[in-house]
Amino acid sequence: MSKARVIVADDEESMRYFVTRTLGRHGYDAVAAGDGEDAVRQFDTLPADVAVVDLKMPGLGGLAVLQELRRRDPEVIVIVMTAFGTVESAVQAMKGGAYDYISKPFDEDELLLILERALAHRTALRENRDLRRMVDHRSSYAGLIGQSPAMKSVYQAIEALQDSDATVLITGESGTGKELVARAIHMGSRRRSNPFIPVPCAALMDNLVDSELFGHVPGAFTGARQHKRGLIARAQGGTLFLDEIAQASMAMQTKLERFLQEREFTPVGGTESTRVDVRIIAATNQDLASLVASGQVRRELFFRLNVIPVQLPPLRARREDIQVLCAWFLEQVQGGSARIRGLSARAMLALSSYDWPGNVRELQNVVERLAALNPEKELLTVEDLPIELRPDPSALASIDGPSVPASYHEMIAAAERDYFRDLLQHTAGNVTEAAKVAGMSRGHLYRKLKQLGIDTLDARG
Repeated sequence: MSKARVIVADDEESMRYFVTRTLGRHGYDAVAAGDGEDAVRQFDTLPADVAVVDLKMPGLGGLAVLQELRRRDPEVIVIVMTAFGTVESAVQAMKGGAYDYISKPFDEDELLLILERALAHRTALRENRDLRRMVDHRSSYAGLIGQSPAMKSVYQAIEALQDSDATVLITGESGTGKELVARAIHMGSRRRSNPFIPVPCAALMDNLVDSELFGHVPGAFTGARQHKRGLIARAQGGTLFLDEIAQASMAMQTKLERFLQEREFTPVGGTESTRVDVRIIAATNQDLASLVASGQVRRELFFRLNVIPVQLPPLRARREDIQVLCAWFLEQVQGGSARIRGLSARAMLALSSYDWPGNVRELQNVVERLAALNPEKELLTVEDLPIELRPDPSALASIDGPSVPASYHEMIAAAERDYFRDLLQHTAGNVTEAAKVAGMSRGHLYRKLKQLGIDTLDARG
């Protein structure tokens, strides 16, 4: 790996020497700072990837160093060192943006493990930042997101239709973005300055079809007191989008077929027909040819709609777009006050391994849920995902660095949570006593509780 630059700030010379020497032997570019002011000066001279700072230093203390470095670079990773018995201050530092803390005394393995995790975290943050930039500049097309070969084929089809008024039939599973594609076709055409009118075919009842599609004149029926323009008239010069055409009733299909043939209509109660100039785009998540064979869709209607077919791929057929879609949805749901910067490599692998029966719409719902449930997190992990989205643990084993084997996380994380909750209830929330029972240091137990998302107050029962 390329050398990561690490600033080590501690007023104790022996600790500075131990940490910098250890990191240097393992390939890191480690530099020592005798106090907080020196750490900030060195960072200003040559920014670092990680800062390992002691909480208690004369002058500029660890919390102040944390704030100064984060102000200069929000992505810098800060690990605080704390003496045994001052864990509460370390927790305060983590609330202020520190990545983790390590309790003195510690050994080489513990230091290296935390640093490896920290660098994997920083890498994930940078990758997600680059993804957000990619969304802004290279991975979107007329509101559609993705640069997979499957989506590029869709973009090419949209471009080919810009100078045409031909009827288009968009097919694809629910949640693939059929209306977005229809709008993209409309906005790329000469009709862009005129209306785009969606027709919810499944929602129109037979007794309302005529009035909704064609409008009515005053006195046409009881309650018709004024003139009403129908959806077709409102689409004049623009595009009429027949959404989920397969769910239109037979009565509606008959009326649409007649309109598509003549391109004119008569309002309910009227005597004169009106000719309109509209482009027709229809969409369905079903196989219309099969429905024609079974008698559920009129044959002539199908032929009139299926002039230029556009097939949208399901999300599972373009898994390479999932990362950029997640970045886009996080940006949208958080707006300008983004706290969550992205997902870890293991979390992204988990999302990419799922089949997404609800397609892009389901992914959007998942991302919005994650953002709502984890407002204080900077990077979402696989443990934050709904349980049904977590794949076989063996698929995650080599991802996200050597922090803890993924199989361990996935197979016994639930059991660990139960164990530590029971343990804290047994000790009435006394973390020091719980650490003794568990056979680990107090700092190790705090990190474990943080990893598992256990609040010591909630765990008292």
